[in-house]
Amino acid sequence: MLSIVNMLKNWRTLSITTGLSWFMKLLMVLLLPVAVSRGDYLFSVLIVFSVALSMIPSLLERSYRVTLPFELDLLITLSIFLNTFMGEWLNFYQRVWLYDKALHVYGSAVVGLLAFVVVYSLNYTRKVRLSLPFIGLFTVTFAMAMGGIWEIGEFTVDTLFGKMTQNGLGDTMWDLINDLIGGIVTAVVGMVYVRYSNPDTRKRLAKPLGEVFGLGKRIDMIKERMERSRGTNRPAKRRGRQKAGPNAESNTEPNNTEIDERDGQ
Repeated sequence: MLSIVNMLKNWRTLSITTGLSWFMKLLMVLLLPVAVSRGDYLFSVLIVFSVALSMIPSLLERSYRVTLPFELDLLITLSIFLNTFMGEWLNFYQRVWLYDKALHVYGSAVVGLLAFVVVYSLNYTRKVRLSLPFIGLFTVTFAMAMGGIWEIGEFTVDTLFGKMTQNGLGDTMWDLINDLIGGIVTAVVGMVYVRYSNPDTRKRLAKPLGEVFGLGKRIDMIKERMERSRGTNRPAKRRGRQKAGPNAESNTEPNNTEIDERDGQ
């Protein structure tokens, strides 16, 4: 709570993306008394849950003094805002054609992005050992799993409270297909981004959530070891090429730098 108060006092220092994120949170908070006064208690619970969920990235950034990659705070808050404020309150689900389908693609893409960054951070620090394609596969699977849980939640609300959030089997299946599309897009973009990025970029990707998991020092140590290995092995390679004759056998064993960079990917 103190961090939020301090942030409000220093609002002039906020970035545009942070300001937009908090503006959307504020709009959702302002909906709460209106929903309660109308007796819409189910929607009131949704508002409380949405605001609490959207606060998690901001609190992590403030508590650990990190900046989440890819503006995750804004992307997550926007996904929740589009569902709660635009979709439910302004009834965009009924008014705007394909709004529900587009939001499923976007929402699952954001969920997949979060999964990709978390698993890549753990992989970068050697807490888990996964190849880049397997991280992409996990991203798609996680996005699909969260989409399935969302559909179960909609079915539960419809059954217990007589709502109509689901419009039959076809609607549910298209929602899951759109979740799959969002997960695949994130997985492909994430793998390409990591595959063709430099070591400094990969470190910046892994460092924020690494700090949250208590792995910040480990990431720094890995980066320093990679830099030392790169600096010492390259001159040795040049000397080896100069001394080696035309019939010399090539050394096929990878050096430490190649191993570290391949593990980072």
